[in-house]
Amino acid sequence: MDGNAVLCTLRQVEKRYSRHAAPVLGPIFLTLSQGEVLGVRGSNGAGKSTLLSILAGVLRPDAGEYHLAPEAVGKVAYVPQELSLYHTLTGLDNLRFWGRACGLPRQAISIRSRWLLEQLDLSDKGKQPVSAYSGGMQRRLHLASALMITPKVLLLDEPTVGADARSVELILSMVEHLRDMGCAIAIISHQPGELERVCSRILTLEAGRPVPEEGNPCPD
Repeated sequence: MDGNAVLCTLRQVEKRYSRHAAPVLGPIFLTLSQGEVLGVRGSNGAGKSTLLSILAGVLRPDAGEYHLAPEAVGKVAYVPQELSLYHTLTGLDNLRFWGRACGLPRQAISIRSRWLLEQLDLSDKGKQPVSAYSGGMQRRLHLASALMITPKVLLLDEPTVGADARSVELILSMVEHLRDMGCAIAIISHQPGELERVCSRILTLEAGRPVPEEGNPCPD
């Protein structure tokens, strides 16, 4: 990642959910750069989702500093594990809704939504209600909704959970495409093979704190 701009920086960040409780995250120092994919792993309750929520701006840290590069402001896409879809609307109308919510012009919404449906193999399902989609198709559309803004930073919390093999492949291929386009990405997954495929490096959390890695488990 040498020469690639740092888009996100956490400096000694901590998060507590109770004033006198131990931190659920931190202290942690972390950077995320253009074209980098950071894998985040750890047991349940290790602080993984809290980390992504802070990077997304959903949660404020209780200590430390979070800096987002100016070029990434308004360009952070967060894909939580819980689906954010309107099941009575069609897939295309879901993307149009999120495009309008992001303030995109009508023509940009049309072009972007149809491109995303094509890339995630949903073009023939775009006019069907989401209630008719399989679980894997809903996962793909969930990702597409977040990508309407063409993000500089993408945060993924278990994006393939419950998805079929075809959907997993399409989602990971999109992650690789965005990485190659210079997007900074952080992804939580309990599937080691997925992390090894797409990640530049891996962060392991234990009780909210980083665990030193022995070597780099990801390919160069």
